[in-house]
Amino acid sequence: METLGLPLPLFEKILFRLDPISLVMMKCTRRSFNSHISEDPYFKSKYLSGVRSGLLHISSFGSKNLFCNPFGDSSSSRHHDFLDITTRILGSCSGLLLLFIDGLCVANPLTKRYRFLNYSKSMFLSRVDRWGILNFDLPSEKMNRLGLAVDQITQRFKVVCMNETETSDPDETMYQFEILTGDSCWRLSATTITCSASVLIMDKKTVYFDGSVHWLRKDGSILSFNPETEQARLIPIKFPLELCAVANKFLFSATEKELAFISATEDLINVYALENALIDPKWALVKQIKNGVSENKKIRYWNVAAYDGKYLVLWEMYKDIYNGVVHGYDLRANKWGVLGSVPSWCDCSHSFYNFTPSPFSSTIELNKKVDVRMITTVRNDYNVRMITMVRDDKHISTLKKIMKLTDEISPCAKSRWH
Repeated sequence: METLGLPLPLFEKILFRLDPISLVMMKCTRRSFNSHISEDPYFKSKYLSGVRSGLLHISSFGSKNLFCNPFGDSSSSRHHDFLDITTRILGSCSGLLLLFIDGLCVANPLTKRYRFLNYSKSMFLSRVDRWGILNFDLPSEKMNRLGLAVDQITQRFKVVCMNETETSDPDETMYQFEILTGDSCWRLSATTITCSASVLIMDKKTVYFDGSVHWLRKDGSILSFNPETEQARLIPIKFPLELCAVANKFLFSATEKELAFISATEDLINVYALENALIDPKWALVKQIKNGVSENKKIRYWNVAAYDGKYLVLWEMYKDIYNGVVHGYDLRANKWGVLGSVPSWCDCSHSFYNFTPSPFSSTIELNKKVDVRMITTVRNDYNVRMITMVRDDKHISTLKKIMKLTDEISPCAKSRWH
């Protein structure tokens, strides 16, 4: 690789010091730079290890109020913006966000690139009503059927929609999977899996880890699907005994190295890692943390919000009029701190997403900016209707506000909208 006459270690040391937006600009200067930055797994891993991550949180049922709390921010101020259109966050993976803004959208807030996804050809997401109008047909309580996956080599994204189907045996459930690639082409996978009947836990998010999308079921087992290999499997595991013995809060999540499970009581927080997933899966206790933030008797509600292996996040709401608080536990420093606040009018249906800005993900697919007007023709036996979906200024301004707010996660990631 051309290194401007510098030794490669010194050249990489310079690159590691660049903020994410400057690194994106560096990729554009020479083809050899772009290849090294985008394709070298060692470089990507080491660079991302130094990028600060944070939290995005919003109502689970959609809202115009979006909040952002950077990890490691000693300030208790709340980063917040009012969006123009009610928005839901459906997933976060490798610097990309899966959003619902009157339709599905994948965006890279760092590079300011995005793509609205056409769902009209999806078997599971679209429905034509009796008036011939095409509608998005996934109820609010089933939004966790959607998952976002990013290939860690090509950095291309795929969206997965899982569908539950009853079988002739009432004690069994069959799962189907539909895959959306970056070119907005929906395809029903030939893969199905039939297993013991159980339902997904409605308020638990889809988790991406090691190439696969994972869903937690009510019996404790985990459904897994890899959109690249199209392999599906059920991980037959039960909840940790501590969870079964005491009424407490819990979270299903992932770190860079493993799937994780967090259970918490008012006294103690247990952190588990999934071991022997292929042979004899079990939750192994890896750390216990004293819960020092839920001792206030005026607490109305609290829960585990997020975990990424470096930070554990709890949030709490009080019985009085004051705002709730978002607490972060730094596992490296072994101490609690305040990350931010949650307004008093928020209910318990509040979703938190770990987000790490990335200059690598889907630079090709999201570089194709969609036309603001998409025309879809819907035909049936009675009439033909033209449905014009206009991505007007409100959609773009909503995206702009989301992207600007995520700039708060890393001071070095700030850039102007373009």
